[in-house]
Amino acid sequence: MGQTTVRERADDALRLVQTDPRLARAAALRVRAAARRAGDAAAESTCERVLGLAGRESNSMRSAARHLRRAVALADEAGLPVVAAQARMTLALVRADQGDIEEAMSLGAEAAPFLTGLEAARLGHQVAVIAQRRGLFGEALRGYGSALAVFRRENDRHWEARVRNNRGVLHAYRGQPGPAESDLSRAEELYEELGQDLAVADVRWNRGFAAGRDGRVVSALTHLAAAEEHYVRHRLSPAGIMMDRCDVLLSAGLYEEARDVATAAVRELARRRMSADLAEARLLLAAAALACGDLSAARRSAGLAERAFGQQGRPGWATVAGYTRLRTDWAAGRRGPALLRDAVRGAAALREAGWAGPAADAALIAARCALAAGHTGQATELLRHTVRARRAGYPAALRVSAWHAVALLRIAGGDRRGAEAALRAGLRALDEHRLTLGATELRVRAAEHGFDLVTTALRLAVESGSARSLLVWAERGRAAAQQLRPAGPPSDAGLAAEIAELRAVAALREQSLSEGVDARRYRQRQAVLERSIRDRVRRTSPAATGFATVGAGGPDVAIVGGPLRGGLCTRMLTACLAGRALVELVAVGDTLFAVVLASGRLTRHELGPVAAMNAEIRALRFELQRMALRGRAGAAAADRLDRMLLGPLRSRIAGDGLVIVPSGRLHGVPWRLLPGGADRTVTVAPSAAGWLRAVTAGEAGEGTVLVAGPGLPGAADEINRLGVRYATAPPLAGDRATVASVLAAMDGSACTHIAAHGTFRADNPQFSTLRLDDGPLTVYDLESLKCPPDLVVLSACDSGLSTVHRGDEIIGFAAALLALGTRSVIATVAPIRDGAAGDVMVRLHDGLRAGSSPSVALAEAQRASAGDPAASAFVCYGAG
Repeated sequence: MGQTTVRERADDALRLVQTDPRLARAAALRVRAAARRAGDAAAESTCERVLGLAGRESNSMRSAARHLRRAVALADEAGLPVVAAQARMTLALVRADQGDIEEAMSLGAEAAPFLTGLEAARLGHQVAVIAQRRGLFGEALRGYGSALAVFRRENDRHWEARVRNNRGVLHAYRGQPGPAESDLSRAEELYEELGQDLAVADVRWNRGFAAGRDGRVVSALTHLAAAEEHYVRHRLSPAGIMMDRCDVLLSAGLYEEARDVATAAVRELARRRMSADLAEARLLLAAAALACGDLSAARRSAGLAERAFGQQGRPGWATVAGYTRLRTDWAAGRRGPALLRDAVRGAAALREAGWAGPAADAALIAARCALAAGHTGQATELLRHTVRARRAGYPAALRVSAWHAVALLRIAGGDRRGAEAALRAGLRALDEHRLTLGATELRVRAAEHGFDLVTTALRLAVESGSARSLLVWAERGRAAAQQLRPAGPPSDAGLAAEIAELRAVAALREQSLSEGVDARRYRQRQAVLERSIRDRVRRTSPAATGFATVGAGGPDVAIVGGPLRGGLCTRMLTACLAGRALVELVAVGDTLFAVVLASGRLTRHELGPVAAMNAEIRALRFELQRMALRGRAGAAAADRLDRMLLGPLRSRIAGDGLVIVPSGRLHGVPWRLLPGGADRTVTVAPSAAGWLRAVTAGEAGEGTVLVAGPGLPGAADEINRLGVRYATAPPLAGDRATVASVLAAMDGSACTHIAAHGTFRADNPQFSTLRLDDGPLTVYDLESLKCPPDLVVLSACDSGLSTVHRGDEIIGFAAALLALGTRSVIATVAPIRDGAAGDVMVRLHDGLRAGSSPSVALAEAQRASAGDPAASAFVCYGAG
């Protein structure tokens, strides 16, 4: 074998690294042995360089550095300065990854004199990468531009793609989504033309990062998932992808999950001794801990990151770590001159380093500190730096925060009307962001970004003393996700297979538990499947059709002289209430208020501390559990809660029926168990707008569907008793009660009644279940309905419970059905004894068949079942 052939094979292995690092490593080991036999130092050095590059791709940094130092030594000993310079160029990148920026720069300087033409441009690109690592964005941008000009002139498509890939990431850091997408899209095209699959995956990873920075959550999750799938398939570490996934989860308001991902990334990167990435992961962990409210953990992680950046010679990144500490101090309630000075200096340093988003946020913190100190002139000057942050193209959270700061400035200047205009603009920005999301979970979590802004608006309304203003802002700030029809699950064979497997695994787990067999492997598999399903659904694009948004960005019309979202006015509400009273409960800070609309008149009432209400709700839930076990009614907590909630409203609600819009924990109250609700019809709705939408919707379905799930004593009897009352198809029971057959029957029906075991999942309400013959029916399944029933009755434990997030955004069975377009849902907010619901359900359907509305039929059935705890557990949601 001649020396030329060995070198060609070494060069082939070098090209293979970008396509398949594992194959490249195997080829390099073979060629290295041949090079040693042939005494070809250049080929052997190239093979060591390939082994180093393969180690870097698999995040084995110590191994990568060892091979690259060997490559340098071989070339130096053989007097091959160009080959040595090429090896130094690669070693510089690895040392930067390991956090030794000083040595990386030194290696680049050593290599520079021996490289010309394309090789010199390649070194220039690597030096720009190192500058980017240091956070010196201007220097990096100039370096990329110079290198790119050479590669384009010489038609070196591989290196053009590399420059565009890295420069696209830089643009994303600088808050420039357009240039970022332009560079990254072109890089992906070039790599696809070159057939370099791994490089394509890397670009998809970076496109995910850039989309996340721009607030395009669905696009970000889609790109990151594609990249992670490639990495896992080729047994490469996805730790870096995990970091960017954490960033996206934070932007989506999924804080707890983001913290888990960041913790796992820190652990993996520490194990691999990737010091540079580890410092960045610690910074992400600090941000996630801060979002979760763990200020001490946030401060600790930010401090570790800041020290690491300092040791690594990365001043730009150290500035960002200081910004995270600044945010932690702000969250801790610091507002004094020291924080103002730190925020002003931090904003200036971040602007100089090219961190547009963090710089604007730091300026907002400084402006709010200045406002708190009464320095409106300084606040006005600081806000000048945030004008761009209010525009489209910036992340939703930053846009909302910028408008909030403008509102606060106008409040300080006595411009209430201008403040309200800024608050509306902030909520419009949030609505625009929500419209880009398809998954219910993401839409609900988006409310996190507007919480502070809505709180300011509500406090303004309370200070004004206006019931109308309080109702307007309460409506604008609550249950906005309910105003959009959820996007159906994607037509994805992989998703369908995973959902089917989840049902089978859940059924096997239940069987194992009932037989006393170890069910851990099923529980573990269930957790894996749930995460995968959740991730797939999050990548769903918004539905092509659905309800128009009726949130802050929706049309405004008059309600007693002021706007209310969704085209509502008191005349419309009063007409539809038809003698009933609307009671909208609103938490403003630590105090609960009620706005009552009765007889065409709005009034505002202060009810008391939210904490006191929550304490009584916890006591009531405990008593409900005990009532279900003992089979008899009587709840002292219900009496106390009634005195707090409905007692102060007695003169306004008289003997009328009620439409109640709850807040927070009040979503889980069985209202007819309260003495003030016992002798009247009660309907519960997520918002006044949602109620009016449901009550004015036409009935579209036909027929009644009756379903009995397995393993529930009394379910079959309940369904059979109902079956004789309806001229309908035979009930779905036994092996006919499968998820597919139940969903098919529900679609387009007028009424669906399901008697089954129910499980509410507070940890992930989208996986709350109704047990059917072939496994659980979940909320995800319901979102596949094209024409949901007009009325759904869920005779199952806890089927009406929801997880309540900020902004009174709710997720659960009832919430999902109402968002889909179901007019009314009757479900339980407490456990019920097996077989105990049969009598009240028969009475309910007798009332429905006699022409009563769902809320009236339920009230009559509960009145006839007085003293039965199973009857009091049912609540009517929606139109009623």
